Amino acid sequence: MSTDLCRHAVDRSAIHDLGGCARLLGQPRSLLWWLTRRGRFAAPVDHLDGRPRWREREVYEWAVARAPDVLANRIPLAYWPQATSPAPYWGSLRSGHATLLSWQTPVGTLWLVWPDPEWPYERVLVRAHEELGAGPAAIVAVGGDFGPRGPAVHAIVPATGATYEPSWPQLARVLGQPVPYWPYSLRIPDLLTAWRPGAAQAVAATIPDLDTASLLRLAAVFDDDVPAQQVLVNLARIAQHRTTDSALNDLKILADYVEPGTIEVAAIPMSMPEDERGDLDEAVRRVGWLEILGRADTLAISCVQEAMKWDGGDDFPYSNPEVVDTRTPCGAEWAKRLLSSRRTAAFEIMDNGGWPDGEAGCLIDPETDAPVATTDADDKLSTAIPRRLPATSPLAEIILDQTIWVRTQDGTLYPAPKHSYYGLSWGYPGTGPGTLALLIHRLLDDINAPGADGATSAPEGLEALTEIDWPHGTVLSRAQLEAAREDRPPGAGGR
Repeated sequence: MSTDLCRHAVDRSAIHDLGGCARLLGQPRSLLWWLTRRGRFAAPVDHLDGRPRWREREVYEWAVARAPDVLANRIPLAYWPQATSPAPYWGSLRSGHATLLSWQTPVGTLWLVWPDPEWPYERVLVRAHEELGAGPAAIVAVGGDFGPRGPAVHAIVPATGATYEPSWPQLARVLGQPVPYWPYSLRIPDLLTAWRPGAAQAVAATIPDLDTASLLRLAAVFDDDVPAQQVLVNLARIAQHRTTDSALNDLKILADYVEPGTIEVAAIPMSMPEDERGDLDEAVRRVGWLEILGRADTLAISCVQEAMKWDGGDDFPYSNPEVVDTRTPCGAEWAKRLLSSRRTAAFEIMDNGGWPDGEAGCLIDPETDAPVATTDADDKLSTAIPRRLPATSPLAEIILDQTIWVRTQDGTLYPAPKHSYYGLSWGYPGTGPGTLALLIHRLLDDINAPGADGATSAPEGLEALTEIDWPHGTVLSRAQLEAAREDRPPGAGGR
């Protein structure tokens, strides 16, 4: 709950004097004094210094019984009377990023707010209150989680902006009927606005976490079963299946926690075949994304953006962007070989705030085909780091600098390969040095090994080596690395 909302939260256990009751109900103190003198106000529960005190519960119960037409928009749902018949449904509207359904109860109009997926209930609840004002008797938002008695609900008192948390059974009680429920990933505006009491349960596709429309539109461009089409369809299915599973899980939780007779499941997910990333061979995934990364159309750009949001481009041949300082010796050496490039979808990996118009600022590393982009600083370049090195010569040395470099025995310099998630560093006991130690271990055996996908399992000697706080620019030779791996004396150390 936001700080502003918490500041105004309703305290149901509070005890009030007559002035406090007047503020609670938004009425003149003189009016309540007059009602009290005539025995027409709620009975006090205590006296302090000879003056009566009232508990909120009795005050609200008096208000809802005696003056609901005037005070309904100040009374939390817990104090509303139980409905004796189903409240008439009055329809729906869209407000910002939410769908609002309304019922006319004996106390007044109740609006039930359904935030769109990924939109927090706090924001849409405040937005609904701003739009509806103080007129409704209650404004209630459904959260994406569950409470001990059913779906979590959060409410705002229309007249004051105070917030509180009623329960799902309370909501059903004041409406006099089971309340419609949509699993989180099925909160689709068209589904909600089409609902009516007694409507048949809808069967619908869930809202995926990714823009699957772009993935499938680009997949339609390619011939059947080529790698690019396969990776796009595979990712779309994985995303769709995950949100389908999420909806089914919501329904399982409902079955365990909801009180009987308080809920009506308005929609269920349509079945979706299970698909896994591992269903495609790694080489197919890499080739498929390589073709997509080389395209310049807007669909390819959208698909690369979606893949980056999904897993950081884990199947790309290069990802995990890094800024290279070209003032360092290795950075300057690397920068000299860069070539101009057309702007392709691969440049979305860097996401460094945009480049000048056209293709200015777009470069490519001819050794790895990785994209390189200029930055606001003249001496800095942003590049995607290769997942594997295309080298044909064994490892010769590791160079520790702002960027960690690998030089092979034929003299070629490469940025050290990285996994899409794990970074590389040195100088302390931790994940970065552990990942670097594992990478070195693998590159000593195979220069084409992929970036390390973990921070453990390297030989202890290599881990100890990468935990040393070496100065920037330190060069660790193959002989030193092999000695550390075999736990032999390090000799002269770094140079």
